[in-house]
Amino acid sequence: MSKNKWWQPPRKLEKIESYRKISWLELFYDLVYVACIGQITGHIATHPDGKTLCMAALLFGFIYWSWINGTQYYDLHGNETVRTRWFVFLQMLAIGAVAISIPAAFQGRATEFTVSFLIIQGLIIYLLGSISFYDRSYIKLSSPFLLCYSIAFLLLLGSLFCPLPAILPLHLLAVLINLSAPVISARYLKKVLNKRGQSFIASPALIERFGQFTIIVLAESILSTVSGLSSVGHKTLPVWFAFVLAISIAFLLWSIYFDMTNEQELKGGYPTFQIFVFAHLVLLGALGVFSACLKDLIAYPALPAPLMLSRMMLMSLIMFLIAMCMIGYLVDADDLQTRNYLRQVIRCNQVVVLLLIGLLVISKTWPIARLLPTVFLLLAIPVVFGIITWLKHDHSKHPAD
Repeated sequence: MSKNKWWQPPRKLEKIESYRKISWLELFYDLVYVACIGQITGHIATHPDGKTLCMAALLFGFIYWSWINGTQYYDLHGNETVRTRWFVFLQMLAIGAVAISIPAAFQGRATEFTVSFLIIQGLIIYLLGSISFYDRSYIKLSSPFLLCYSIAFLLLLGSLFCPLPAILPLHLLAVLINLSAPVISARYLKKVLNKRGQSFIASPALIERFGQFTIIVLAESILSTVSGLSSVGHKTLPVWFAFVLAISIAFLLWSIYFDMTNEQELKGGYPTFQIFVFAHLVLLGALGVFSACLKDLIAYPALPAPLMLSRMMLMSLIMFLIAMCMIGYLVDADDLQTRNYLRQVIRCNQVVVLLLIGLLVISKTWPIARLLPTVFLLLAIPVVFGIITWLKHDHSKHPAD
């Protein structure tokens, strides 16, 4: 194999592969984030309070930004060379270091997390800069991102030399700059792409990666359920019933997400993709909080649910369904059956959101044996009505002879 084959430059933007399979390397890269998500949800489960949630949101913002950039870089510029494997490997090492440092970050010792994430930030800046090095025409596209990411890098670096009260504001500002870079540069990006005779279209493989990441976060609900049940010494019938309900609820969440997004493409345009990205930030964060709640609830089905815990669970489900409504509006439904299905499910989601808000307002203490069945029945509404709508329109397309 020639040297050029081993160390090829990044793939040019105009050579994007519209239809491709997700590579095994991409799947392997996604799995390293399991450690980060597990650390965050585990800490929420043991410290279910507002302070923990705020810190978890900050840490998850950094992690999600890292995953988005690594994923989008591979989709737009990755190729089957040693160079691509090498930089994916470096990112996986850095993300592993971030996962190790998360418990200390929750306790106020952020140095390890900051250094680990500085490595990720530096790698992403380097990869963006390297594209412009090999393709000069890309400089106009990457310059706004490089500017924002460099400012965030300096803020993180500066936080290493600041007193503790200043660290969190600097970290918050850094993650906001990172996440807002695509929004700030959207209009400029569209203008540059138009001059190049190009338009941004999220590839099916890129959309599928979001499903892969959602599976990773949703899997935490299964792990939390199993972990919570394992801690119970004497497993009574109510405990096993709570176990069945918890797994069933996770399955309903999976059904709502993948029935609405499976094999569907997004409407065109960079702003549409950015809304999709931020909707998943909310959705995945909500799933993480929900998973953390299950671990504490599953072991004590006969007891009243702690007020904070029940509210966290209901609020996480509300945020999940709101995000799903947003995603539903972004799907490019190319046939009448899919459009009718999405319209019906979105309406059902909105109804369930209102019911959950009502429960959140009027409820004070919930017996866990009543909370989980209520959640299950409410989440079953969009799933059941969606299936009925789909079968109804499918039958109308194929009337009996």
